[in-house]
Amino acid sequence: MSKSVASARQERRYFSESARRTIVAEIEQGLSKSEASRKYEVSETTIYKWVAKYSKHYQSSLVMVVEHASDSNKVKKLEAELEAAYALLGRARAESLLLQTIIEQSDEVLGTDLKKNFDARRLQHFTTKKTKSR
Repeated sequence: MSKSVASARQERRYFSESARRTIVAEIEQGLSKSEASRKYEVSETTIYKWVAKYSKHYQSSLVMVVEHASDSNKVKKLEAELEAAYALLGRARAESLLLQTIIEQSDEVLGTDLKKNFDARRLQHFTTKKTKSR
């Protein structure tokens, strides 16, 4: 008989849950997985799946994923920095408006224009050149 005919005639076998648990118990008592595979004519992959599912002693190992700074964390950090910058900008704008209001009210009370007077004095101070003595 050829292999293809033999495999076509090969019956599909089903192991009940109790049979699987029995095989897993034998493995836990010292039977190797490869020996159990040969003894019960089951693939080793199937044996490993049964052990993972039915073993009392088997605990799937935890997989720890170590990531470098993820994109989502970077985005959250940048959003927080942007929000802080907007808050600082808002405070600076509020201070500027407050100072402008103070200047305008003082102009009304004093009857002068502080903006022009202040700017004129500042410009005179910076435009005069000092000559170097040799």
